[in-house]
This record gives sequence, structure tokens and C-alpha cells, in this order.
Amino acid sequence: MNDDLSIPDTLCYCSSLRQASRHVTSFYDQMLASSGLRVTQFAILARLRPRAATVTGLAHGMVMDRTTLARNLQPLVREELVRIRPSEQDRRERIIELTDSGRAKVEAILPAWRRAQQLFDQQFGAERGAALLATMRAVVDTGLHQRENKDADEGKDKTGPA
Repeated sequence: MNDDLSIPDTLCYCSSLRQASRHVTSFYDQMLASSGLRVTQFAILARLRPRAATVTGLAHGMVMDRTTLARNLQPLVREELVRIRPSEQDRRERIIELTDSGRAKVEAILPAWRRAQQLFDQQFGAERGAALLATMRAVVDTGLHQRENKDADEGKDKTGPA
């Protein structure tokens, strides 16, 4: 392999973010292991804690496609931690809400999650952690995903088959 053609992972924003994400996800999954939930499932429950959400709204808020959200919801529905029902305003839209068991599960997991947060702050540094959160929010707020979709649409040959 020609070394001039290889790109070190540290120079690729996406690869570096994904590596860090896998590392942190594994840590949180270990910290929440006794709950029987993965951190992504806990994040869904925690996001539903203040109020129910539409499938579209929850997917958008979690920056997750609907298919991935549906896959993560399946065990939560099966365990009766959330319920999905049709919206009263638009029967085509689905509403996801915590059940009483789901609400109790979130409350039971919160101490382990808080401990994970505390350990992350101790290891990484609370100030750096706060800066990291702000940076990650800024990345999401850039609109890169919408730009990608716009670029893909603009790149289509309008005269030929799609």
C-alpha cells in the first residue's frame, strides 16, 4: 500500500468522531449494564421523560433516521417501557410515550448514568467535557446533513433517469 494515499484516522473528522463515539458508548454501556439497557435505549427513554414525542420528532431530535429509531424502539416496546399509538391530530403519525414502567426504569437508571457522567468528567476533565458538549452541539447545528442532501439533489442528472 502506498503510504502517501492513506489518510491517518486523526485527520478524518468522521473516523475520529466515530472512534470516540464507540469508545464512550462502550463505557456508558458498561456503566448501565445492570439495567439491561444500552445507552442508546436509555437516551430514548430519557428524552421521552418530560413528554411524549412523534416518531419523526424523536428521530430528528436524536439525529437518528427513523429506521434506526424503530430498531432501537422494538425492545423498549417489547419490555413495555414505551408504547406507540396513533396521533389524535394525524392518524398517519405515531406518538411514542413512556409507560409507568418506562418512567420507573429511567428513574432507576439515572444514578448509574450520573455516575458515568461523573467518571467521564473526572477522567476527561469537567471543563473539557463542557467544551466537548458545546462543540458536538455546534457540529449538529451546522446543517451538514441537510447540505449533503441538497448537494446530492443538485448532483442528479435532471435529464436522465433518477
